[in-house]
Amino acid sequence: MDADEKPDVAQEAAAETGYPRPLYAWVAVILLTVAYALSLLDRWVLTLLVAPIKTELQISDTAVGLLMGPVFALVYVLSGLPFGWAADRFNRRNLVAGAISFWSGMTVLSGFARSFWQLALCRFGIGFGEAALTPSATSLIADLFPRRKVNLAVGVFDLGIYTGMGLSYLIGGALLTWATANHATFLGGGLAPWQIVFVLVGAPGFLVSLLLLLVIREPVRRNKGTTSSSSMKDCFAYIKRHRRAFLPLAVGMGTVALFGYAFTWLPTLFSRAWGWPTAQMSMYYGVILLTFGPLGTVTGGLIAGRLYSRGHADAPYRVLTFSLPALVIIGGTAALWPTPYMAITALAASAFLSSMSTSGGIASVVFVAPAQYRGRLLALYTMINSMIGTMIGPVGVGLLNDTVFTSPDGVRWSLATILLGVGGSLTLFLLTGRRGYGQAVRELEDAEKAT
Repeated sequence: MDADEKPDVAQEAAAETGYPRPLYAWVAVILLTVAYALSLLDRWVLTLLVAPIKTELQISDTAVGLLMGPVFALVYVLSGLPFGWAADRFNRRNLVAGAISFWSGMTVLSGFARSFWQLALCRFGIGFGEAALTPSATSLIADLFPRRKVNLAVGVFDLGIYTGMGLSYLIGGALLTWATANHATFLGGGLAPWQIVFVLVGAPGFLVSLLLLLVIREPVRRNKGTTSSSSMKDCFAYIKRHRRAFLPLAVGMGTVALFGYAFTWLPTLFSRAWGWPTAQMSMYYGVILLTFGPLGTVTGGLIAGRLYSRGHADAPYRVLTFSLPALVIIGGTAALWPTPYMAITALAASAFLSSMSTSGGIASVVFVAPAQYRGRLLALYTMINSMIGTMIGPVGVGLLNDTVFTSPDGVRWSLATILLGVGGSLTLFLLTGRRGYGQAVRELEDAEKAT
């Protein structure tokens, strides 16, 4: 069967026995989604605190870009593969619960930072903890559902990305306003408003970690393909054999990471270009992310599921071939519109397309990864596209602000340059991988049917 042939429905129905009850599986997905949302909240709230942090720590746009991108990304991407290896060998539930507690603690400690280097150390810690989440949680979800339902389940998990980002703007903006008015009485008045925000957004993670330990059990690992070997050598041999599928996917999806991390400059853009206060921009953009992000994620999962049921085994990759080009065109020009409300409209469309692409990318990895390698393949995928996004997006915009587009509203041209130039190139590379991806999916599905 090739990538476009219809899956054997009878075989799939028979294979669905032995999975956990649907209600339990979906409760597990919801808890993991909440954890994902918290990770983005803890990571992204820094974008609302640029102005007070710059003032108090006396740092430049480039330094802020380093905090938002490379300082976080360095440990995040380097830790991904070891955590992926751990997810393939150890209890994934325990890995996720421990990771949540660790990054939440580092977020709280960020509220006590008094220098650039202290805050940078906390960002390193947040990156280390969050690196364990995606490979462990996604691998776990893939073993909770039959293959035909994985697209939707992964799509729901990906709601955490845009829910967390949306909450970082809505809750972060509200907390900053509250902290500004009440910082003199909070914990004795020793913390600045931006520091209080870090403490308050980090604390809920400890409760979610406890709930995961109480509710979720480690599921049986499934879909191992033709071999049970799980060595790192065999994992890399699998990647090499299917490099025409994996590399375009992992590198090309750097487009979404690039947009996400470059958009950390949006509050600064709206302030400098149109004079919007942080609270106003955070309200608008938070609502956009909470509305259009989940809508795009679910829509992408449903479209991929429908394509798969119609015989397209490479369904999630097909979603990427139209969602990513549209994202580059619409999102890449959002900062150049003449009014803030036109830019907001473009950002709404970008949130929809970005979330559709995110769910399609992760589902694409799940579809092509044997169970014994899934955690590491997900970690490598995340490592590659996150490195591209975090190393180029925030610091690239910051450097252009400081050296090229130095006018007050120059950030709009910095954003457009990075997003259209780099994002367009990455997307073109992804489009070259569809054929190789289809072949890899066919091989894995044929192997599963033979066992």
